[in-house]
Amino acid sequence: MGVEGKGKVILQIENGEKKADLYREFGLVNSTVERICQNRTKIVSAFEQNESRIKRFWKPERSDVDEALG
Repeated sequence: MGVEGKGKVILQIENGEKKADLYREFGLVNSTVERICQNRTKIVSAFEQNESRIKRFWKPERSDVDEALG
């Protein structure tokens, strides 16, 4: 799920939508929705800056391996 989809999930939660309804609507598991909620600030920032190409917001534990693979 890209930044746009995560932004939609956050907006619906803020509008009072039940998380259980979002699980069904977006075909997500509860841990995914909880992670979206935990990363809300980063996702909203990326959404506002239209950075839809970003798929992850955390840094890898081993950046040397990540760079070699990327």
